[in-house]
Amino acid sequence: MAQQANVGELLAMLDSPMLGVRDDVTAVFKENLNSDRGPMLVNTLVDYYLETSSQPALHILTTLQEPHDKHLLDRINEYVGKAATRLSILSLLGHVIRLQPSWKHKLSQAPLLPSLLKCLKDGSTIGFICYSTMQIDFCVCQEG
Repeated sequence: MAQQANVGELLAMLDSPMLGVRDDVTAVFKENLNSDRGPMLVNTLVDYYLETSSQPALHILTTLQEPHDKHLLDRINEYVGKAATRLSILSLLGHVIRLQPSWKHKLSQAPLLPSLLKCLKDGSTIGFICYSTMQIDFCVCQEG
Protein backbone atom coordinates (compact mmCIF):
# COMPACT_ATOMS: atom_id res chain seq x y z
CA MET A 1 0.00 0.00 0.00
CA ALA A 2 2.89 2.37 0.76
CA GLN A 3 4.38 1.60 -2.65
CA GLN A 4 1.10 2.65 -4.34
CA ALA A 5 1.16 5.94 -2.45
CA ASN A 6 4.76 6.45 -3.54
CA VAL A 7 3.82 5.81 -7.18
CA GLY A 8 0.94 8.27 -6.84
CA GLU A 9 3.29 10.93 -5.52
CA LEU A 10 5.73 10.26 -8.37
CA LEU A 11 2.94 10.52 -10.94
CA ALA A 12 1.91 13.87 -9.49
CA MET A 13 5.47 15.13 -9.99
CA LEU A 14 5.94 13.55 -13.43
CA ASP A 15 4.34 16.53 -15.18
CA SER A 16 6.10 19.13 -13.10
CA PRO A 17 6.87 22.37 -14.94
CA MET A 18 10.36 22.15 -13.45
CA LEU A 19 12.51 20.19 -15.89
CA GLY A 20 14.88 18.95 -13.18
CA VAL A 21 12.04 17.46 -11.14
CA ARG A 22 10.56 15.83 -14.24
CA ASP A 23 13.93 14.32 -15.20
CA ASP A 24 14.48 13.02 -11.67
CA VAL A 25 11.04 11.43 -11.51
CA THR A 26 11.49 9.87 -14.96
CA ALA A 27 14.81 8.41 -13.78
CA VAL A 28 13.11 6.95 -10.69
CA PHE A 29 10.42 5.34 -12.85
CA LYS A 30 13.05 3.84 -15.14
CA GLU A 31 15.04 2.50 -12.16
CA ASN A 32 11.88 0.94 -10.74
CA LEU A 33 11.09 -0.64 -14.10
CA ASN A 34 14.60 -2.11 -14.23
CA SER A 35 14.24 -3.66 -10.79
CA ASP A 36 10.54 -4.64 -10.85
CA ARG A 37 9.57 -7.10 -13.57
CA GLY A 38 5.85 -7.11 -12.72
CA PRO A 39 3.06 -5.37 -14.64
CA MET A 40 1.83 -2.97 -11.94
CA LEU A 41 4.02 0.01 -12.81
CA VAL A 42 3.44 -0.31 -16.57
CA ASN A 43 -0.31 -0.61 -16.01
CA THR A 44 -0.28 2.46 -13.78
CA LEU A 45 1.66 4.46 -16.36
CA VAL A 46 -0.74 3.44 -19.14
CA ASP A 47 -3.73 4.41 -17.00
CA TYR A 48 -2.11 7.72 -16.14
CA TYR A 49 -1.30 8.42 -19.78
CA LEU A 50 -4.90 7.74 -20.80
CA GLU A 51 -6.20 10.08 -18.09
CA THR A 52 -3.75 12.93 -18.69
CA SER A 53 -2.02 12.50 -22.09
CA SER A 54 1.17 13.08 -20.13
CA GLN A 55 4.18 13.46 -22.42
CA PRO A 56 6.69 12.26 -19.79
CA ALA A 57 4.54 9.14 -19.22
CA LEU A 58 4.39 8.64 -22.98
CA HIS A 59 8.17 8.87 -23.17
CA ILE A 60 8.61 6.23 -20.48
CA LEU A 61 6.07 3.92 -22.13
CA THR A 62 7.57 4.26 -25.60
CA THR A 63 11.03 3.34 -24.36
CA LEU A 64 10.07 0.22 -22.40
CA GLN A 65 12.29 -2.80 -22.82
CA GLU A 66 11.70 -6.52 -22.29
CA PRO A 67 10.01 -7.97 -20.24
CA HIS A 68 7.74 -4.93 -19.93
CA ASP A 69 6.81 -5.14 -23.61
CA LYS A 70 4.41 -7.96 -22.76
CA HIS A 71 2.83 -5.94 -19.95
CA LEU A 72 2.42 -2.94 -22.24
CA LEU A 73 0.88 -4.96 -25.06
CA ASP A 74 -1.44 -6.74 -22.63
CA ARG A 75 -2.62 -3.43 -21.17
CA ILE A 76 -3.11 -1.92 -24.63
CA ASN A 77 -5.09 -5.04 -25.56
CA GLU A 78 -7.38 -4.50 -22.56
CA TYR A 79 -8.14 -0.94 -23.58
CA VAL A 80 -8.61 -1.60 -27.31
CA GLY A 81 -11.80 -3.45 -26.43
CA LYS A 82 -13.27 -0.40 -24.71
CA ALA A 83 -14.83 2.13 -27.06
CA ALA A 84 -14.13 5.06 -24.71
CA THR A 85 -10.35 4.52 -24.74
CA ARG A 86 -9.87 2.95 -28.16
CA LEU A 87 -8.49 5.95 -30.07
CA SER A 88 -6.28 7.10 -27.19
CA ILE A 89 -4.79 3.65 -26.73
CA LEU A 90 -4.22 3.31 -30.47
CA SER A 91 -2.40 6.62 -30.36
CA LEU A 92 -0.13 5.19 -27.66
CA LEU A 93 0.44 2.08 -29.76
CA GLY A 94 1.28 4.28 -32.74
CA HIS A 95 3.89 6.16 -30.73
CA VAL A 96 5.44 2.87 -29.61
CA ILE A 97 5.48 1.45 -33.13
CA ARG A 98 7.05 4.55 -34.66
CA LEU A 99 10.05 4.15 -32.38
CA GLN A 100 10.47 0.55 -33.62
CA PRO A 101 11.37 -1.09 -30.31
CA SER A 102 13.71 -4.07 -30.27
CA TRP A 103 10.73 -6.30 -29.44
CA LYS A 104 8.64 -5.20 -32.45
CA HIS A 105 8.73 -8.72 -33.89
CA LYS A 106 6.50 -9.83 -31.00
CA LEU A 107 3.63 -7.61 -32.12
CA SER A 108 2.39 -10.05 -34.73
CA GLN A 109 2.06 -12.83 -32.14
CA ALA A 110 0.54 -10.75 -29.36
CA PRO A 111 -3.15 -11.11 -28.49
CA LEU A 112 -3.42 -7.46 -29.49
CA LEU A 113 -3.44 -8.22 -33.22
CA PRO A 114 -6.63 -10.34 -33.16
CA SER A 115 -8.24 -7.69 -30.94
CA LEU A 116 -7.43 -5.00 -33.47
CA LEU A 117 -8.85 -7.14 -36.25
CA LYS A 118 -12.02 -7.80 -34.24
CA CYS A 119 -12.54 -4.11 -33.55
CA LEU A 120 -11.95 -3.32 -37.19
CA LYS A 121 -14.49 -5.95 -38.21
CA ASP A 122 -17.06 -4.62 -35.76
CA GLY A 123 -17.06 -1.35 -37.70
CA SER A 124 -15.95 1.72 -35.89
CA THR A 125 -15.33 5.30 -36.89
CA ILE A 126 -13.33 6.14 -39.99
CA GLY A 127 -10.49 7.40 -37.79
CA PHE A 128 -10.32 4.13 -35.92
CA ILE A 129 -10.41 2.11 -39.12
CA CYS A 130 -7.51 4.10 -40.60
CA TYR A 131 -5.50 3.96 -37.39
CA SER A 132 -6.12 0.25 -36.91
CA THR A 133 -5.18 -0.54 -40.49
CA MET A 134 -1.83 1.21 -40.06
CA GLN A 135 -1.12 -0.63 -36.79
CA ILE A 136 -2.10 -4.01 -38.25
CA ASP A 137 0.02 -3.37 -41.33
CA PHE A 138 3.04 -2.68 -39.16
CA CYS A 139 2.43 -5.74 -36.96
CA VAL A 140 2.11 -8.06 -39.93
CA CYS A 141 5.05 -6.55 -41.84
CA GLN A 142 7.38 -7.10 -38.89
CA GLU A 143 6.89 -10.86 -39.17
CA GLY A 144 8.79 -11.12 -42.46
